[in-house]
Amino acid sequence: MKLKAILFLALNLVSLNLVDAEETSKWLTVDIGIVGTASDDVLESAIAQVKEQSLTGLIIKLDTPGGSLDSTRSMVKNILSAPFPVIVWVGPSGSRAGSAGAFLTLAAHVAAMADGTNLGASHPVSASGKDIDGEMSKKIEEDTVAFIESIAEKRGRNVEMARSFVLSSVSITAKEALEHNIIDVIVPDLQSLLLSLDGRKVTIAGRDEPIELRTLTSTTVSYQRSPKQEFLEILSNPNLFYLLFIAGLIGLGFELTHPGSLFPGVVGGICMILALIATSVLPVSFGAMLMLLVGVALMVAEMFVPSFGVLGIGGFTAFLVGSFLLVDPGNEQGLQISWFTILPGAAAIAAASVTIGYLVFKAERSKPASGAEVLIGSTAEARGDFIGGHGNVFVEGELWSAQASSEELINDKDRVKVVDRKGLLLIVKKFS
Repeated sequence: MKLKAILFLALNLVSLNLVDAEETSKWLTVDIGIVGTASDDVLESAIAQVKEQSLTGLIIKLDTPGGSLDSTRSMVKNILSAPFPVIVWVGPSGSRAGSAGAFLTLAAHVAAMADGTNLGASHPVSASGKDIDGEMSKKIEEDTVAFIESIAEKRGRNVEMARSFVLSSVSITAKEALEHNIIDVIVPDLQSLLLSLDGRKVTIAGRDEPIELRTLTSTTVSYQRSPKQEFLEILSNPNLFYLLFIAGLIGLGFELTHPGSLFPGVVGGICMILALIATSVLPVSFGAMLMLLVGVALMVAEMFVPSFGVLGIGGFTAFLVGSFLLVDPGNEQGLQISWFTILPGAAAIAAASVTIGYLVFKAERSKPASGAEVLIGSTAEARGDFIGGHGNVFVEGELWSAQASSEELINDKDRVKVVDRKGLLLIVKKFS
Protein backbone atom coordinates (compact mmCIF):
# COMPACT_ATOMS: atom_id res chain seq x y z
CA MET A 1 0.00 0.00 0.00
CA LYS A 2 2.83 2.35 0.90
CA LEU A 3 4.59 1.47 -2.36
CA LYS A 4 1.49 2.40 -4.37
CA ALA A 5 1.22 5.70 -2.54
CA ILE A 6 4.87 6.46 -3.21
CA LEU A 7 4.51 5.62 -6.90
CA PHE A 8 1.34 7.72 -7.14
CA LEU A 9 3.09 10.69 -5.52
CA ALA A 10 6.10 10.29 -7.78
CA LEU A 11 3.94 10.22 -10.91
CA ASN A 12 2.11 13.36 -9.77
CA LEU A 13 5.40 15.14 -9.17
CA VAL A 14 6.64 14.20 -12.63
CA SER A 15 3.36 15.36 -14.12
CA LEU A 16 3.60 18.67 -12.28
CA ASN A 17 7.17 19.14 -13.41
CA LEU A 18 6.18 18.53 -17.04
CA VAL A 19 3.33 21.01 -16.78
CA ASP A 20 5.64 23.54 -15.15
CA ALA A 21 8.18 23.01 -17.90
CA GLU A 22 5.58 23.59 -20.56
CA GLU A 23 4.15 26.62 -18.75
CA THR A 24 7.58 28.24 -18.67
CA SER A 25 7.79 27.88 -22.46
CA LYS A 26 7.53 31.42 -23.83
CA TRP A 27 7.43 32.89 -27.31
CA LEU A 28 8.39 36.46 -28.08
CA THR A 29 5.97 38.29 -30.42
CA VAL A 30 6.97 41.28 -32.52
CA ASP A 31 4.95 43.44 -34.92
CA ILE A 32 6.49 44.23 -38.31
CA GLY A 33 5.06 46.89 -40.63
CA ILE A 34 6.84 48.60 -43.53
CA VAL A 35 10.04 46.69 -44.26
CA GLY A 36 13.00 49.01 -43.95
CA THR A 37 16.08 49.75 -41.88
CA ALA A 38 13.98 50.40 -38.76
CA SER A 39 12.10 47.08 -38.96
CA ASP A 40 15.36 45.26 -39.71
CA ASP A 41 16.82 46.69 -36.50
CA VAL A 42 13.69 45.66 -34.56
CA LEU A 43 13.94 42.07 -35.85
CA GLU A 44 17.64 41.84 -34.96
CA SER A 45 16.91 43.09 -31.44
CA ALA A 46 14.00 40.65 -31.05
CA ILE A 47 16.18 37.71 -32.12
CA ALA A 48 18.87 38.84 -29.65
CA GLN A 49 16.26 38.99 -26.86
CA VAL A 50 15.07 35.44 -27.58
CA LYS A 51 18.68 34.23 -27.29
CA GLU A 52 19.49 36.22 -24.15
CA GLN A 53 16.33 35.18 -22.28
CA SER A 54 16.40 31.58 -23.58
CA LEU A 55 12.86 31.86 -24.93
CA THR A 56 11.34 29.11 -27.09
CA GLY A 57 11.10 31.09 -30.30
CA LEU A 58 9.86 34.19 -32.12
CA ILE A 59 6.44 34.94 -33.61
CA ILE A 60 6.34 37.76 -36.18
CA LYS A 61 2.94 39.41 -36.53
CA LEU A 62 3.14 40.72 -40.08
CA ASP A 63 1.09 43.42 -41.77
CA THR A 64 3.06 45.19 -44.48
CA PRO A 65 2.62 46.74 -47.94
CA GLY A 66 6.28 45.93 -48.69
CA GLY A 67 9.49 47.87 -48.42
CA SER A 68 13.18 47.92 -49.18
CA LEU A 69 14.63 44.91 -50.99
CA ASP A 70 17.97 45.34 -49.19
CA SER A 71 16.25 45.27 -45.78
CA THR A 72 14.19 42.27 -46.91
CA ARG A 73 17.36 40.34 -47.68
CA SER A 74 18.82 41.19 -44.29
CA MET A 75 15.65 40.16 -42.44
CA VAL A 76 15.29 36.91 -44.39
CA LYS A 77 18.92 36.10 -43.59
CA ASN A 78 18.26 36.63 -39.88
CA ILE A 79 15.17 34.40 -39.98
CA LEU A 80 16.89 31.58 -41.88
CA SER A 81 19.91 31.59 -39.56
CA ALA A 82 17.94 31.84 -36.29
CA PRO A 83 18.89 28.98 -33.88
CA PHE A 84 15.25 28.67 -32.77
CA PRO A 85 11.84 28.48 -34.48
CA VAL A 86 10.61 31.67 -36.16
CA ILE A 87 6.89 31.80 -36.96
CA VAL A 88 5.31 34.38 -39.25
CA TRP A 89 1.60 35.05 -38.82
CA VAL A 90 -0.07 37.43 -41.28
CA GLY A 91 -2.85 38.85 -39.19
CA PRO A 92 -5.25 39.85 -37.89
CA SER A 93 -7.94 39.77 -40.61
CA GLY A 94 -7.50 42.63 -43.06
CA SER A 95 -3.72 42.48 -42.90
CA ARG A 96 -1.44 41.69 -45.83
CA ALA A 97 2.00 40.40 -46.62
CA GLY A 98 2.50 42.44 -49.75
CA SER A 99 5.69 42.58 -51.77
CA ALA A 100 8.58 42.17 -49.30
CA GLY A 101 6.18 40.56 -46.81
CA ALA A 102 5.87 37.49 -49.04
CA PHE A 103 9.62 36.84 -48.71
CA LEU A 104 9.44 37.02 -44.90
CA THR A 105 6.45 34.67 -44.82
CA LEU A 106 8.12 32.10 -47.04
CA ALA A 107 11.29 32.22 -44.92
CA ALA A 108 9.51 31.30 -41.67
CA HIS A 109 9.81 27.83 -40.14
CA VAL A 110 6.02 27.90 -39.91
CA ALA A 111 3.98 30.30 -42.07
CA ALA A 112 0.46 31.16 -40.95
CA MET A 113 -2.25 33.55 -42.07
CA ALA A 114 -5.59 34.70 -40.74
CA ASP A 115 -8.75 34.57 -42.82
CA GLY A 116 -9.29 37.79 -44.77
CA THR A 117 -5.59 38.37 -45.43
CA ASN A 118 -3.56 38.22 -48.64
CA LEU A 119 0.00 37.63 -49.75
CA GLY A 120 2.15 38.25 -52.83
CA ALA A 121 2.57 40.99 -55.48
CA SER A 122 6.35 40.94 -55.07
CA HIS A 123 7.48 42.25 -58.44
CA PRO A 124 10.25 44.84 -57.87
CA VAL A 125 9.13 48.34 -58.82
CA SER A 126 10.43 51.90 -58.62
CA ALA A 127 9.64 54.35 -55.83
CA SER A 128 6.74 55.65 -57.92
CA GLY A 129 5.16 52.21 -58.07
CA LYS A 130 5.97 51.82 -61.78
CA ASP A 131 8.05 49.14 -63.47
CA ILE A 132 11.79 49.71 -63.76
CA ASP A 133 12.75 50.09 -67.43
CA GLY A 134 15.71 48.85 -69.42
CA GLU A 135 18.42 46.31 -68.74
CA MET A 136 18.38 47.13 -65.02
CA SER A 137 14.81 45.81 -64.83
CA LYS A 138 15.88 42.40 -66.16
CA LYS A 139 18.82 42.15 -63.75
CA ILE A 140 16.76 43.10 -60.70
CA GLU A 141 13.91 40.79 -61.71
CA GLU A 142 16.16 37.76 -62.26
CA ASP A 143 17.99 38.38 -59.01
CA THR A 144 14.71 38.72 -57.09
CA VAL A 145 13.28 35.55 -58.68
CA ALA A 146 16.38 33.58 -57.68
CA PHE A 147 16.09 34.99 -54.17
CA ILE A 148 12.48 33.93 -53.66
CA GLU A 149 13.12 30.52 -55.27
CA SER A 150 15.95 29.80 -52.88
CA ILE A 151 13.75 30.63 -49.89
CA ALA A 152 10.86 28.45 -51.13
CA GLU A 153 13.19 25.52 -51.83
CA LYS A 154 14.80 25.71 -48.39
CA ARG A 155 11.43 25.68 -46.63
CA GLY A 156 9.86 23.09 -48.95
CA ARG A 157 7.23 25.45 -50.31
CA ASN A 158 5.69 25.82 -53.78
CA VAL A 159 8.52 27.24 -55.91
CA GLU A 160 6.39 27.96 -58.99
CA MET A 161 3.84 29.93 -56.99
CA ALA A 162 6.65 31.83 -55.29
CA ARG A 163 8.09 32.70 -58.72
CA SER A 164 4.71 34.04 -59.83
CA PHE A 165 4.73 36.54 -56.94
CA VAL A 166 7.75 38.20 -58.58
CA LEU A 167 7.27 37.54 -62.30
CA SER A 168 3.51 38.21 -62.53
CA SER A 169 2.83 40.15 -59.31
CA VAL A 170 0.34 37.45 -58.30
CA SER A 171 -1.43 38.05 -55.01
CA ILE A 172 -3.39 35.27 -53.30
CA THR A 173 -5.74 34.86 -50.34
CA ALA A 174 -4.98 32.88 -47.21
CA LYS A 175 -7.06 29.94 -48.46
CA GLU A 176 -5.24 29.90 -51.81
CA ALA A 177 -1.89 30.15 -50.05
CA LEU A 178 -2.73 27.07 -47.98
CA GLU A 179 -3.95 25.13 -51.04
CA HIS A 180 -0.75 25.95 -52.98
CA ASN A 181 1.61 25.01 -50.14
CA ILE A 182 2.79 28.58 -49.49
CA ILE A 183 1.69 28.59 -45.84
CA ASP A 184 1.15 25.85 -43.28
CA VAL A 185 -1.96 26.86 -41.42
CA ILE A 186 -4.84 29.37 -41.26
CA VAL A 187 -5.61 30.58 -37.73
CA PRO A 188 -7.61 33.57 -36.43
CA ASP A 189 -5.35 34.56 -33.52
CA LEU A 190 -2.12 33.84 -31.64
CA GLN A 191 -3.73 31.45 -29.17
CA SER A 192 -5.03 29.30 -32.01
CA LEU A 193 -1.63 29.57 -33.66
CA LEU A 194 0.14 28.14 -30.60
CA LEU A 195 -2.38 25.28 -30.36
CA SER A 196 -1.84 24.45 -34.04
CA LEU A 197 1.95 24.33 -33.58
CA ASP A 198 1.94 21.58 -30.96
CA GLY A 199 3.62 18.45 -32.26
CA ARG A 200 4.85 20.10 -35.46
CA LYS A 201 8.44 19.36 -36.40
CA VAL A 202 10.76 22.07 -37.77
CA THR A 203 14.42 22.13 -38.72
CA ILE A 204 16.38 25.03 -37.34
CA ALA A 205 19.83 26.33 -38.20
CA GLY A 206 22.68 24.41 -36.61
CA ARG A 207 20.73 21.17 -36.11
CA ASP A 208 20.58 18.20 -38.44
CA GLU A 209 17.51 16.66 -36.86
CA PRO A 210 14.14 18.43 -36.71
CA ILE A 211 12.78 19.46 -33.32
CA GLU A 212 9.21 18.92 -32.14
CA LEU A 213 7.29 21.91 -30.86
CA ARG A 214 5.38 21.65 -27.57
CA THR A 215 3.06 24.63 -27.36
CA LEU A 216 -0.21 23.54 -25.70
CA THR A 217 0.55 25.53 -22.55
CA SER A 218 2.98 28.06 -24.02
CA THR A 219 2.62 31.76 -23.34
CA THR A 220 3.68 34.85 -25.28
CA VAL A 221 5.49 38.04 -24.31
CA SER A 222 5.47 41.14 -26.49
CA TYR A 223 8.66 42.75 -27.73
CA GLN A 224 9.04 46.27 -26.37
CA ARG A 225 10.57 48.70 -28.82
CA SER A 226 13.12 51.15 -27.48
CA PRO A 227 12.37 54.89 -27.78
CA LYS A 228 15.02 55.07 -30.50
CA GLN A 229 13.34 52.31 -32.51
CA GLU A 230 9.92 53.93 -32.09
CA PHE A 231 11.36 57.24 -33.25
CA LEU A 232 13.16 55.73 -36.25
CA GLU A 233 10.04 53.80 -37.23
CA ILE A 234 8.08 57.06 -37.31
CA LEU A 235 10.81 58.68 -39.41
CA SER A 236 10.82 55.70 -41.79
CA ASN A 237 7.56 56.98 -43.27
CA PRO A 238 8.74 58.50 -46.58
CA ASN A 239 5.85 60.98 -46.68
CA LEU A 240 6.80 62.38 -43.26
CA PHE A 241 10.45 62.60 -44.34
CA TYR A 242 9.42 64.59 -47.45
CA LEU A 243 7.26 67.02 -45.45
CA LEU A 244 10.07 67.57 -42.92
CA PHE A 245 12.50 68.28 -45.75
CA ILE A 246 10.09 70.79 -47.34
CA ALA A 247 9.45 72.51 -44.00
CA GLY A 248 13.21 72.68 -43.39
CA LEU A 249 13.84 74.33 -46.77
CA ILE A 250 11.10 76.92 -46.23
CA GLY A 251 12.16 77.75 -42.67
CA LEU A 252 15.87 78.06 -43.42
CA GLY A 253 15.19 80.01 -46.63
CA PHE A 254 13.10 82.56 -44.71
CA GLU A 255 15.73 82.87 -41.99
CA LEU A 256 18.53 83.46 -44.51
CA THR A 257 16.61 86.28 -46.20
CA HIS A 258 15.32 87.75 -42.92
CA PRO A 259 18.13 87.34 -40.37
CA GLY A 260 17.00 87.63 -36.78
CA SER A 261 13.46 86.33 -37.31
CA LEU A 262 14.62 83.27 -35.28
CA PHE A 263 11.40 81.20 -35.15
CA PRO A 264 11.35 80.15 -38.84
CA GLY A 265 15.07 79.38 -38.65
CA VAL A 266 14.77 77.30 -35.48
CA VAL A 267 11.79 75.30 -36.77
CA GLY A 268 13.37 74.91 -40.20
CA GLY A 269 16.66 73.76 -38.70
CA ILE A 270 14.96 71.14 -36.51
CA CYS A 271 12.89 69.85 -39.45
CA MET A 272 15.98 69.63 -41.67
CA ILE A 273 17.95 67.74 -39.00
CA LEU A 274 15.07 65.27 -38.56
CA ALA A 275 14.92 64.82 -42.34
CA LEU A 276 18.66 64.11 -42.43
CA ILE A 277 18.26 61.56 -39.62
CA ALA A 278 15.51 59.90 -41.68
CA THR A 279 18.01 59.39 -44.51
CA SER A 280 19.72 56.81 -42.27
CA VAL A 281 16.58 54.61 -42.28
CA LEU A 282 15.29 55.40 -45.77
CA PRO A 283 16.95 54.66 -49.13
CA VAL A 284 17.21 58.36 -50.07
CA SER A 285 18.82 59.43 -53.33
CA PHE A 286 21.14 62.36 -52.59
CA GLY A 287 21.25 63.19 -56.31
CA ALA A 288 17.49 63.74 -56.18
CA MET A 289 17.92 65.85 -53.04
CA LEU A 290 20.43 68.04 -54.90
CA MET A 291 17.93 68.39 -57.75
CA LEU A 292 15.36 69.65 -55.23
CA LEU A 293 17.77 72.35 -54.06
CA VAL A 294 18.56 73.34 -57.66
CA GLY A 295 14.84 73.58 -58.37
CA VAL A 296 14.34 75.94 -55.43
CA ALA A 297 17.31 78.08 -56.53
CA LEU A 298 15.89 78.38 -60.06
CA MET A 299 12.47 79.42 -58.77
CA VAL A 300 14.06 82.14 -56.61
CA ALA A 301 16.28 83.26 -59.52
CA GLU A 302 13.17 83.86 -61.62
CA MET A 303 12.57 87.01 -59.53
CA PHE A 304 15.92 88.52 -60.54
CA VAL A 305 16.52 87.37 -64.12
CA PRO A 306 14.06 88.31 -66.91
CA SER A 307 13.69 84.74 -68.26
CA PHE A 308 9.97 85.09 -69.06
CA GLY A 309 9.14 82.13 -66.81
CA VAL A 310 11.81 79.74 -68.11
CA LEU A 311 13.72 79.61 -64.82
CA GLY A 312 10.55 79.37 -62.75
CA ILE A 313 8.99 76.58 -64.81
CA GLY A 314 12.33 74.77 -65.05
CA GLY A 315 12.83 75.03 -61.30
CA PHE A 316 9.35 73.73 -60.54
CA THR A 317 9.84 70.83 -62.97
CA ALA A 318 13.23 70.00 -61.42
CA PHE A 319 11.62 70.04 -57.98
CA LEU A 320 8.87 67.63 -59.07
CA VAL A 321 11.37 65.25 -60.69
CA GLY A 322 13.59 65.39 -57.60
CA SER A 323 10.59 64.64 -55.37
CA PHE A 324 9.63 61.73 -57.62
CA LEU A 325 13.11 60.21 -57.34
CA LEU A 326 13.86 61.21 -53.74
CA VAL A 327 13.35 57.70 -52.38
CA ASP A 328 15.70 55.40 -54.28
CA PRO A 329 13.77 53.96 -57.28
CA GLY A 330 15.49 50.60 -56.78
CA ASN A 331 13.17 49.96 -53.84
CA GLU A 332 9.65 48.70 -53.68
CA GLN A 333 6.19 50.19 -53.52
CA GLY A 334 5.91 50.32 -49.74
CA LEU A 335 8.49 53.12 -49.57
CA GLN A 336 7.25 55.48 -52.24
CA ILE A 337 6.28 59.10 -51.61
CA SER A 338 2.62 59.61 -52.41
CA TRP A 339 1.67 62.06 -55.16
CA PHE A 340 -0.87 63.45 -52.68
CA THR A 341 2.17 64.53 -50.65
CA ILE A 342 4.43 65.57 -53.55
CA LEU A 343 1.99 67.93 -55.30
CA PRO A 344 0.98 70.01 -52.23
CA GLY A 345 4.62 70.01 -51.08
CA ALA A 346 5.85 71.25 -54.47
CA ALA A 347 3.13 73.91 -54.52
CA ALA A 348 4.12 75.07 -51.02
CA ILE A 349 7.82 75.29 -51.88
CA ALA A 350 7.03 77.15 -55.12
CA ALA A 351 4.89 79.67 -53.25
CA ALA A 352 7.56 80.07 -50.59
CA SER A 353 10.29 80.52 -53.22
CA VAL A 354 8.30 83.21 -55.04
CA THR A 355 7.49 84.98 -51.77
CA ILE A 356 11.10 84.92 -50.53
CA GLY A 357 12.37 86.02 -53.95
CA TYR A 358 9.88 88.89 -54.03
CA LEU A 359 10.84 90.08 -50.54
CA VAL A 360 14.54 90.02 -51.43
CA PHE A 361 13.87 91.82 -54.72
CA LYS A 362 11.76 94.45 -52.94
CA ALA A 363 14.41 94.98 -50.28
CA GLU A 364 17.16 95.50 -52.86
CA ARG A 365 15.12 97.89 -54.99
CA SER A 366 13.67 99.96 -52.15
CA LYS A 367 15.28 103.25 -51.20
CA PRO A 368 17.78 103.24 -48.31
CA ALA A 369 16.27 103.23 -44.86
CA SER A 370 19.25 105.01 -43.26
CA GLY A 371 21.98 107.50 -44.16
CA ALA A 372 21.75 110.86 -45.87
CA GLU A 373 20.02 109.45 -49.01
CA VAL A 374 16.90 108.77 -46.97
CA LEU A 375 16.44 112.56 -46.61
CA ILE A 376 15.65 112.99 -50.30
CA GLY A 377 11.93 113.54 -50.70
CA SER A 378 11.40 114.40 -47.04
CA THR A 379 9.97 117.64 -45.64
CA ALA A 380 12.24 120.14 -43.82
CA GLU A 381 11.73 123.38 -41.95
CA ALA A 382 13.71 126.57 -42.68
CA ARG A 383 15.71 127.93 -39.75
CA GLY A 384 16.15 131.58 -40.46
CA ASP A 385 15.57 133.49 -43.70
CA PHE A 386 17.35 132.32 -46.84
CA ILE A 387 19.74 134.89 -48.32
CA GLY A 388 20.63 134.53 -51.97
CA GLY A 389 19.15 131.04 -52.00
CA HIS A 390 21.30 129.85 -49.11
CA GLY A 391 20.20 129.01 -45.57
CA ASN A 392 19.70 126.26 -43.04
CA VAL A 393 16.94 123.63 -42.64
CA PHE A 394 15.98 121.31 -39.83
CA VAL A 395 15.16 117.77 -40.97
CA GLU A 396 15.02 114.39 -39.16
CA GLY A 397 16.29 115.97 -35.97
CA GLU A 398 19.39 117.49 -37.65
CA LEU A 399 20.37 120.93 -38.90
CA TRP A 400 21.62 120.96 -42.52
CA SER A 401 22.98 123.62 -44.86
CA ALA A 402 20.58 124.07 -47.75
CA GLN A 403 20.40 125.75 -51.13
CA ALA A 404 17.33 126.82 -53.06
CA SER A 405 16.70 128.75 -56.23
CA SER A 406 17.70 132.40 -55.75
CA GLU A 407 14.29 133.35 -57.14
CA GLU A 408 12.48 131.60 -54.29
CA LEU A 409 11.77 133.61 -51.16
CA ILE A 410 12.14 131.29 -48.16
CA ASN A 411 11.61 132.72 -44.69
CA ASP A 412 12.08 131.32 -41.20
CA LYS A 413 9.72 128.40 -40.38
CA ASP A 414 8.74 127.85 -44.03
CA ARG A 415 8.29 124.24 -45.06
CA VAL A 416 10.51 123.02 -47.90
CA LYS A 417 11.04 119.72 -49.71
CA VAL A 418 14.47 118.09 -50.03
CA VAL A 419 14.94 117.24 -53.74
CA ASP A 420 18.64 116.33 -53.86
CA ARG A 421 21.87 116.21 -51.91
CA LYS A 422 25.39 117.30 -52.82
CA GLY A 423 27.76 116.19 -50.13
CA LEU A 424 26.70 117.99 -46.96
CA LEU A 425 24.47 120.44 -48.86
CA LEU A 426 20.76 119.74 -49.33
CA ILE A 427 18.98 121.07 -52.40
CA VAL A 428 15.48 122.20 -51.36
CA LYS A 429 12.41 123.58 -52.97
CA LYS A 430 9.70 125.63 -51.32
CA PHE A 431 6.24 124.08 -51.19
CA SER A 432 3.89 126.06 -53.43
